[in-house]
Amino acid sequence: MISTIYVVVGLSLLAVILLAGLMAKLFRKAGPNEALIVYGFRGPRVIKGHGTMIFPMIENCRELSLELMSFDVAPQQDLYTKQGVAVTVEAVAQIKVKSDPESILTASEQFLTKTPPDREALIRLVMEG
Repeated sequence: MISTIYVVVGLSLLAVILLAGLMAKLFRKAGPNEALIVYGFRGPRVIKGHGTMIFPMIENCRELSLELMSFDVAPQQDLYTKQGVAVTVEAVAQIKVKSDPESILTASEQFLTKTPPDREALIRLVMEG
């Protein structure tokens, strides 16, 4: 009788530990400098500064950095003023994604699937133009 109780308590404890491990594996957190873009069954969601449960097979998520990006912008050829004077321009561009959900979703549409070098090259082209 007592051994049966020990077995039931042990199995219950094992089930609780396994369930807690599963919940911990499904929980994803976003730091203060990043946003999680969750997409799938419930539509796109922006998680910023806290965590959420991601259910495999029906949802997926990717991280989007919200940090300030700085890089040099230098055109390949000389630029000409309205007076026809050639000038060489060297500049530093700083870009940051706004922290509101609409801006984060817009940035995710443009940059989420790109690698950081590809993202930087795309932004550099726009800034040089």
